Amino acid sequence: MKEGSRKPGFWGTSYVLYAPYTKTFERFFADTRKDLAMSGMRVTFRAYVAGALFLSTVSGVAGALAGFSWAFYAGLRLSFVLLLPAGSGGLAFAGCLAMFYFYPSSRARSRGQKLDAQLPYAVGHMSVLSTAGVTPERIFDVLAREERGGVISEESRMMVRDMATMGMDLSQAVEAEIKRSPSDSFGEFLDGFRSASVTGTDLNSYLQRAASNMMLNKRLQAKAVGENVGMVAEIYTIMLVVAPLLLLIMFSVMGAIVGTIGGLNIVTMMYLIAYLFVPVGGLFSLILADQTVRKEVD
Repeated sequence: MKEGSRKPGFWGTSYVLYAPYTKTFERFFADTRKDLAMSGMRVTFRAYVAGALFLSTVSGVAGALAGFSWAFYAGLRLSFVLLLPAGSGGLAFAGCLAMFYFYPSSRARSRGQKLDAQLPYAVGHMSVLSTAGVTPERIFDVLAREERGGVISEESRMMVRDMATMGMDLSQAVEAEIKRSPSDSFGEFLDGFRSASVTGTDLNSYLQRAASNMMLNKRLQAKAVGENVGMVAEIYTIMLVVAPLLLLIMFSVMGAIVGTIGGLNIVTMMYLIAYLFVPVGGLFSLILADQTVRKEVD
């Protein structure tokens, strides 16, 4: 291999192997084209479809081999030995394709949430840079060079790349970023930023207002999250602390009088509360808390 050449990697290898077959499956993945652009994955649509076919084929073969091995060693009839590999292979192939179909939208949604979480701090940083006299183009260059800038830095690097290698000006690069941005808030901010820089409006004033409004929304969201967490804590206290204690006390008293309730032994019911109701309720509370409090990842 010549010096400076690079290996094609997974996507390149998949495209080389499956390029003739991608057109047949592209219509099934048409809905993922926009999500793929918003997901931040550095791969073309056709290469992604080729990668999906390649990995799905591998999964299908592995599923067929697993089904055949299980049917053969289990001593099943010949019909099952032949049919089971086909079914397991087809199921593995379809499941892998489905995973590739839904993955871009899931990644884009997660990326949009990260952008919304980091945007107020990034806009505040941009406001400071603008106050110091940094040009709009240079502002995005500074954000792109941030080592721990997260998704904002990645999006800024794409805009800097468009201006440096694609020959776009700032307005065109921002417009391209708006189209591929998975966050409506980030897109609206960039649209206002572009308008302020093109029309000659005081960019510093726009950034200060935007940063102030976003931080206010951030505080309101934090307050709402605090209230939701308080509600979850109250549910946990009532359902998993107070209620089990009251039930155990009540069953202890009733056990000394009747011994059974509805045909069930009182002791058995107390075991069910201690070893089934409380653990399952605790797991439910953890899931509820996880869904209530949105994680903000740097």
